[in-house]
Amino acid sequence: MKNFHHPSLSVVFILVFCFGSCDSKLTGSKLIQKSIEYHDPKGQWQELNRVFYFADSRPGKPSRQYTVQIDLPGNYFKYINSGENLVYEVDGENCIGSEKGGKDCERAMMLRNYYGYLWGLPMKLKDKGTEIDREYKVEDLKGIEAFVVRVPYEKDIWYFYLHPETYALLAYMFYKDEEKKIGEIIYLKEEVIVGEMKIPAERSWYRTENDEFLGTDFLLKTEEPLRKTQD
Repeated sequence: MKNFHHPSLSVVFILVFCFGSCDSKLTGSKLIQKSIEYHDPKGQWQELNRVFYFADSRPGKPSRQYTVQIDLPGNYFKYINSGENLVYEVDGENCIGSEKGGKDCERAMMLRNYYGYLWGLPMKLKDKGTEIDREYKVEDLKGIEAFVVRVPYEKDIWYFYLHPETYALLAYMFYKDEEKKIGEIIYLKEEVIVGEMKIPAERSWYRTENDEFLGTDFLLKTEEPLRKTQD
């Protein structure tokens, strides 16, 4: 079974190193595993086949509503935005209704990777080839002394903020150029229960360099799809 890949995005942040105060038995990988056990205690993510109903809010723009089907066992993805008359569909590695190699196909693949990665966190950090820094950090995040775990990808560097007691995801950041320290931070709020998984329901995006609010994504609900995984 092929899986949805990590999308290429960018962000930055300044972190406080943990000198001597960290638990020597903990590592970045162990913290991520604890977070996965909180969000997906039964390991249900890899068998996910659900329709997600989303809405968003952007400064100065009308709110949009759209649906996304993520079928991991069937390697299938579909995005529908009725208000903008947009439909993107990927079956395996084939873009349905889009010219292979064309812009619509590129957009379909990007959306598949975007939703499959972001809404599958922290479970996606178990994907083959993902490297998690052994050393972790501790930083104040809105009054909470959160664990901070660094995950470098080929093109992006990510930081994940975990609750110090439950290990729930509180926020994450990503960037392409650490030296410029320009990017975005995404704060998470509330949860939607899918089976026994706890998926963050709200994601609010801000720039790190000036705290500019970029918008919020809302997961309204999920349901079983009409299209079932084919054996």
